[in-house]
Amino acid sequence: MPKFQAIHFIPKSRQAQILELPVHKIIAAPHSKESNTNHWCFYLATSDSTSVCVDCQPSYSAPSTLLHGGSKGHVIISELPYLCPQNTEAQFHHEAPPNTKVKDIYNLLIENGRHKYEFDHNGVGCRYWVTDQINLLLEYRIIVNYQEAAAAKHGIKLLWPDQTPHPLDQGAYYQN
Repeated sequence: MPKFQAIHFIPKSRQAQILELPVHKIIAAPHSKESNTNHWCFYLATSDSTSVCVDCQPSYSAPSTLLHGGSKGHVIISELPYLCPQNTEAQFHHEAPPNTKVKDIYNLLIENGRHKYEFDHNGVGCRYWVTDQINLLLEYRIIVNYQEAAAAKHGIKLLWPDQTPHPLDQGAYYQN
């Protein structure tokens, strides 16, 4: 069986160029409701009109090693010709420090094992993953405004667009 690939660049041929792109803002965003939850991911604003999406999604094919019936996740890093898609229900903006590049965020994720994430049996857990990455980016001073981070973490605990409280479904990080 081939080794599970946790990280995918889209397009793969531009991986080196994507990693060198500047990051001006980090946007955490929920998307339209599906199955009574919102899917959350990050958009790294590389200009006023372009971004790189960092999206952790369940594979549904690589079984979880920690969560019964769950699956390992893929971190998909996509270069986009727009800032955020139209199906975002909200946007939580975080200014990035000067000279931040996509590779700085990518390297933090890899060095801290954040690409080794598993979703529950329903394929749910992205909100927990996004919350963890906000905490990681705060710890390493990529996100520096605690009020912006608190607003995003509060927003993650809501179901959008109605903004009703919705508890986090916890995924898990695996070692190998």
